[in-house]
Amino acid sequence: MSKFNKLFEPIKIGSMELRNRIVMAPMTVDYANDDETPSERHIAYYAERARGGAGLITMEVVTVDEEHRYQQHSLGLYNDELIPHHKKLVDAVHAHGAKIVPQISHTGPESLGSFYKGIQPIGPSVIRTQTTMQVCRELDIEEIPRYVAMYGDAARRAEQAGYDGIELHAAHSYMLLGSFLSPLRNFRSDEYGGKLPGRMKLLLEVLADIRSKVDADFPIHLRLSGNERESGGREINETVRMAPLLVEAGVSAFHVSGGVGDANITQIIPSSEYANGYNVNMATAIKRVVDVPVMAVGRNMKVEDAETLLQNDQVDMVVMGRALFADPELPNKAQAGEIASIRPCNSCQDCVDTIMRGGGSACALNAASGREHLFPLHELAQASKKVIVVGGGVAGMEAARVAAERGHSVTLVEKSAALGGQFDLAASLLNDHRPYLDWLIAEVQRLPITVQLDKEVTADTVAEYSADVIVVASGGVNTAPAFNGDDQAHVVTGESLYKVIATDFEGIDGDVVVLGGNVTAVEIADALARKTTERNLAPAKRSVTLLNWQHRVADGAGKKRRGDVCQRLDLHGVTVLTGMEVVEIGKDSVVFRQEDQSVREVPATHVLVSDAVSENNSLYEQLQGSAEEVYAIGDCAGFGLVKKAISDAFDVAMSL
Repeated sequence: MSKFNKLFEPIKIGSMELRNRIVMAPMTVDYANDDETPSERHIAYYAERARGGAGLITMEVVTVDEEHRYQQHSLGLYNDELIPHHKKLVDAVHAHGAKIVPQISHTGPESLGSFYKGIQPIGPSVIRTQTTMQVCRELDIEEIPRYVAMYGDAARRAEQAGYDGIELHAAHSYMLLGSFLSPLRNFRSDEYGGKLPGRMKLLLEVLADIRSKVDADFPIHLRLSGNERESGGREINETVRMAPLLVEAGVSAFHVSGGVGDANITQIIPSSEYANGYNVNMATAIKRVVDVPVMAVGRNMKVEDAETLLQNDQVDMVVMGRALFADPELPNKAQAGEIASIRPCNSCQDCVDTIMRGGGSACALNAASGREHLFPLHELAQASKKVIVVGGGVAGMEAARVAAERGHSVTLVEKSAALGGQFDLAASLLNDHRPYLDWLIAEVQRLPITVQLDKEVTADTVAEYSADVIVVASGGVNTAPAFNGDDQAHVVTGESLYKVIATDFEGIDGDVVVLGGNVTAVEIADALARKTTERNLAPAKRSVTLLNWQHRVADGAGKKRRGDVCQRLDLHGVTVLTGMEVVEIGKDSVVFRQEDQSVREVPATHVLVSDAVSENNSLYEQLQGSAEEVYAIGDCAGFGLVKKAISDAFDVAMSL
């Protein structure tokens, strides 16, 4: 039975009654058709979250103006022809008992109109937005009524499509309404600028227009930054003053976020450096001055924390984004008391970085996210096969997990004494990885999977399994680059480095130089510096330098993740040197050559050399013909981060 009584207590927002207080955050996924209608991919994605038990689905941005789209494949509600397309999506969500609202917005300065229509974005004043680097023009006062009407018309269409309400986006000093509200973007001297009443004027007019075009009890939620957290931005005192006026104007609930929309959307999709529930205090401030429901968003990853917030009357509902992207069944699992079976998000930011690369959002830890329309996720395989998985890293465990879930008879064989593989190293370096690894190991133990440790599969021994399918997940080859002087005692590499990491860097003090720039090297440097800070070591006790011969760190990671990584390195005091050729490792320094050919050195009491991983398909080749089907997944089939390991494994297991 569930111990989350408050979390699963129904609540009403105007005429809308929710089955529980878990709200799915409005995450941009970029799955729409070219004409900005919901695609089959979209519909399956949202339906899966509804099936998983969320009380309310808040959709991503739905634009009100055909000329100003938000993303290449974002959604629109700017003409009546779009209504039946949206109704299809609404019906799919309602079939699973959830409510759904679209996030209505004019993209304003964030518009891609300059790229798609050759027109300039619009805003309260002339500014350059950091997300697209485009300069918007200032709206003439005579134009404003036309844009106000766009919001009301879109809300009417949402109601006609069957949506249970709408959400207005006015947060993050972002898009049209958020930009007008923010002194960071609104420099107008007319009645729509200046002090708070002027900056609120557009929002109040939009609310009035919507209220005139929809039923009186049709819910309107407002997404709002409680505090813009930037010098000169709107502060919580103004938000608290605004809230009662907005309720009077027709707002049915508040969805409280924080921060502004910088180039790395730092506080919209925060990294692990931010505390769980970091916007809650602002939501609580608003809750104290209004009589409508208030919800908070921002790293609300754990249902235990959500229940505490509700029990303490800090918020009325809890908004979860990436937690439901990683595991859409989180609500149902929590209600059933199956907390350990919830797949945790590790804040890797792949959901953002995949959008930037095109093709829509994806989850590194849940290969089904955004691909629900492609797989029979809740069906057993047509025939049960005998499957042997060779290798107990994340690729092997995921393949075994999915195959067992689909009804196959699975044996997982690992040559070492424990499951985890290389990801155990990653989990030792970054705390956010450990819960996922623990979850995956627990799932392997929960399911009917035969696990054999300390056993190696070879071409000579594989016959004993009489397998129909062999999945090789034996890992890649770890090779440390060679340097002059790397044979000295203070140089740590290979297996010695893994042992040092496992002992929490015991004995690694003084001036530490980490050689390399891949994700592993970066996480080693960050972990060393972070642990120095956590232990309050004096600066003289340990310093950390990351020295890389390439010109950027964390190569292979996406833009968002790299931005977060660089911020962490800076926060924890790591000195970063890139584009430097290592000449030699001396007795107490590392000598390097700059691009101008000048030679310099950095002090080094210890030097840690990060490995590079390359594919190793020799076992896969040896096992050809040993079963009807033989597959290679993970690093043995070519190096990749955890996303590749999970994706390889899921695709193979679903194909069986």
